[in-house]
Amino acid sequence: MDDEGTGAQAPLTGGVTRRVLLRDGTAATVAVLLAGSATATTGDAIAVGLRADGRAAFLTAAELRTLRALCAVLIPTDDLPGAADAGCPEAIDALLGAFAVSPPRIWAGGGFSDRGGAPRNDFVRFLELDRYERRAWRIRIEGTRGLQRLEWAGPVRGWQAVYREGLAALDRAARGDFAALPVPAADTLLRTSRDPDVQELLDVAFPHAIEFLYGAPEYGGNRDLAGWRAIGYDGDTLPRGYTPEQIAAPPEPGLAAVPAEILLGLLDLAPLGGSSELVHGLTSRSGERLSDLRADLGALGDLDGLGARLAALQEEVRRGA
Repeated sequence: MDDEGTGAQAPLTGGVTRRVLLRDGTAATVAVLLAGSATATTGDAIAVGLRADGRAAFLTAAELRTLRALCAVLIPTDDLPGAADAGCPEAIDALLGAFAVSPPRIWAGGGFSDRGGAPRNDFVRFLELDRYERRAWRIRIEGTRGLQRLEWAGPVRGWQAVYREGLAALDRAARGDFAALPVPAADTLLRTSRDPDVQELLDVAFPHAIEFLYGAPEYGGNRDLAGWRAIGYDGDTLPRGYTPEQIAAPPEPGLAAVPAEILLGLLDLAPLGGSSELVHGLTSRSGERLSDLRADLGALGDLDGLGARLAALQEEVRRGA
C-alpha cells in the first residue's frame, strides 16, 4: 500500500507489488490446499445462523465487516477484484458455519460444472461426508473447546475461535474499528502487531483468502471468475476439453519459470510482523497455517541463501526439460 492513502500498492520485493506476486506465483503456492489431518470429534455443534441465500454464516455482521477490511488488505483490488470484492470473506464465513447446513459446505460436488459444456453444474451440490470426515472437519473448524472427551490427542483451537478472537483483537488494536482505518494504516497494523490473536488470525486468514480467490466459485470466492482471470487459468474445461491445436500449443510457464525473487516475495507477503514465524510460508500441508511451513523451509537453510538455491534448482529443471 502507498503511504499517502491513495490505495496504490507499494512494491514489496524488487519493485513488485503484492498482487503481481500473487498472480505470478500462484502456480507455485496454491497447489496444496485443504490438506492434512485432524483429530476426530463428536462435539456439540456451535450455533450458526443462515444468510438469506441459505449459506452458512458464523460471524456477526460487525465481524464480517472487519474480515472484509482484512481481506481487502491481504489481496487488494487493482484492475481485477481482490479478495474482498471477489467474495472471499463470505466464503470464509460459510466455511466457519459449514455444519449449519446439510450436507456441510466442505466439498463441492462433481464431476462437472456447466463451465465446460456440461448441461448442469454438479459443483453446486455439496457432498455428504463420511463419519470420519465429519468428525475431522468439525474439530478443525470448531476445535475441542476444553472438552476432555475430545482432547485425547491434545487441545485443538478451531478456526471459529481463531477468527472470532482475532477479528476482535484487530478492532481493539484499531481503537474500535479496523474497517475504518485507511488502507496504509491497516497494512501497517497487520505488519507490526505483536498480538498473538492477530498473528494467529493472519496465519489462517491469508491461506484461506488465497484458496477462495483461486478456487472454484461454488465455494463462495472467485466471484465472476476474477481469481482465475487474474492468473490466466482456464478453469474446469471438461467435458468439452481442448482442441488438438490447443493441446499442441506451447505450454504456459509453470513452476520452473517462476523467478526466485517471486517465490521469496510470496514468502514475504505474509504480514506477520513481529512474529517468530515471519515469512515462513503461504500454505500448509497440515492445518492450513502459514507457520506450518517453517520446518520445510528450515530444511533449506537460512533465507539469505534461499534465492540462489531456488534459482539453481530452476535452471536445473530447465536444462532437464
